[in-house]
Amino acid sequence: MPPVPLKITVLGSGTSMGVPTLACPCRVCASNDPHDKRLRPSLLISRNGQNVVIDTTPDFRQQALRVGLTRLDAILLTHGHADHILGFDDIRPFNIRQRAALPVHGNEETFRIVRRAFAYVFDDKPTLSTVPSVTLKLADGPIDLLGISFVPVPMRHGDMQVLGFRFGRAAYLTDFSVLPDSSMALLQGLDELVIDALRDIPHPMHQTVNQALALIQQLKPRRAWFTHIAHDLPHAETNERLRQMGFPHVQLAYDGLEFEVQVDAAEKKHSEQRDSNKAPVSVGNSAARRLATFTSTQAWASRYAAYGYNSALAIGNFDGIHLGHQAILRSTVERAQALHAVSTALTFDPSPRKVLRPESAPLRLSTIAQRMEWFNAIGLEAAVVLPFTLDLAKLAPEEFVEQILVRDLHVKTVLVGENFHFGHKQAGNVKLLQELGAKFGFDVQIVCPVQYRGEIVSSTIIRREVAEGDVSDAGRLLGRPFALTGEVVSGTGTGRKFTFPTLNLSAEQELLPARGVYITRTLFEGESHSHRSVTNIGMRPTFNGSSLSVETHLLDFQPTTTPKRVEVRFWKRLREEKKFSSPEELRAQIARDIAAATNFFSRLRRFRSVRLPA
Repeated sequence: MPPVPLKITVLGSGTSMGVPTLACPCRVCASNDPHDKRLRPSLLISRNGQNVVIDTTPDFRQQALRVGLTRLDAILLTHGHADHILGFDDIRPFNIRQRAALPVHGNEETFRIVRRAFAYVFDDKPTLSTVPSVTLKLADGPIDLLGISFVPVPMRHGDMQVLGFRFGRAAYLTDFSVLPDSSMALLQGLDELVIDALRDIPHPMHQTVNQALALIQQLKPRRAWFTHIAHDLPHAETNERLRQMGFPHVQLAYDGLEFEVQVDAAEKKHSEQRDSNKAPVSVGNSAARRLATFTSTQAWASRYAAYGYNSALAIGNFDGIHLGHQAILRSTVERAQALHAVSTALTFDPSPRKVLRPESAPLRLSTIAQRMEWFNAIGLEAAVVLPFTLDLAKLAPEEFVEQILVRDLHVKTVLVGENFHFGHKQAGNVKLLQELGAKFGFDVQIVCPVQYRGEIVSSTIIRREVAEGDVSDAGRLLGRPFALTGEVVSGTGTGRKFTFPTLNLSAEQELLPARGVYITRTLFEGESHSHRSVTNIGMRPTFNGSSLSVETHLLDFQPTTTPKRVEVRFWKRLREEKKFSSPEELRAQIARDIAAATNFFSRLRRFRSVRLPA
């Protein structure tokens, strides 16, 4: 049986200002021919019920409604100009309907523009409303979509690096002025070519009709279609001109144009072989789904309940997200999968004790941003960071359940620890929660505490360990190293002048480890690999310091520019802070600290490299 072909739909064939162009009285803009009505340039490729869009134009919503698009599986971006990306926000309904982040493929220059233009999408802050959920993927090689390979075709658009794409026996090349020879080699043997042909008059960033025809003669596709068409070219008249010029196989594309592209059996088999070599992606996998964050339960409801979804809900402060918290959250993800519900964490900011009894409120181990990152890593689909106010504190237990859990979060099951309390004056406990669950029709699951060395894992114990400097034990209870995050700030310059250069961290966490020197690893913002380091927390007594500082020296790496933000992960305490008699004595001790840290990491590498016999 032959492979299923690709269905190609031209969503838009016009230039950046569209046709008709605003305030233009020309005959094309005034034309009654529907083929002269051109939205901004975009392409839809469909196969086996899946859809890929090339570029999210300012007209994307209108284009998607016109073709009845109900599912979107990936987005390819040619470049970052406004007429190709400004419909980016309109992908939200697909996130909601499909409950997944959309992969977006493009080059780094395009992603820089997208991150700047849509900064609210990428700052990972809880929101009152929905934002697009995407995963940016560099298009630096073939992309497997719809069961075939989409091959990026590098081009130049004036001085800008842009991409075209080849898929099966078709290619889409919009917005370019130069097609390198290396890219010409990617475009042999085409049945269909959709190509930029702005107008007859030369333009520094686009192909003219004659330039496009010259490329078509070189590439020899079976058929070619012009796109990104200005109001200089009337549809019917230009097609007749092309026919008379000896190009009956070249026509102007038009909005709504559809055609099919065959898929080679060999390509289909090769794509299936690549797919079989990939690890399967499970539901709830954080690589396939990006955490949606909200600052109200009503915002959660507008995103999910309005579409008929219920929640599997974990409730708690989750400070530090230690092993006990992780047990609750993983169980929430599992229950959500079984119930086809939305795995959701409900947490509070600030913590209830900070509002009700601020004098006794504990220092927090983690920031909201850290908690969102760990929620996502565990596989949760959503998190509600509810502002804790006196009005919220006055809700009786039954009011809390009825208004927040039942009315807004449409809860199907609730997962909590055995010491969970809720409602006014903490009057509600797990027994009452179970009774209310029976009344309102949701299940309650009490997750047993996690023990370590005979002691129940809790945020209280971890705070004690961190405050005493025992970061190794704290890391065991957390399931990962305790970490400080924040901006890198200017120091006094003392370290660089007298000892070793350091990065000075303005920590965002309320609780710092005890003063002393620690073996650490330091991660720069935007990077995935951390660097070996030694970190001192203290007052710099040797230099008569008057304020507490967090100073990190990198062991095996020196950045060319100072990073804006870092994360410092604490592995082991080496020693207490001490005042030395001279900078030289301090320098000698720091050298010993560095040697100890280097030896520690070397032993760790040897330990991890040991393989037990089969």
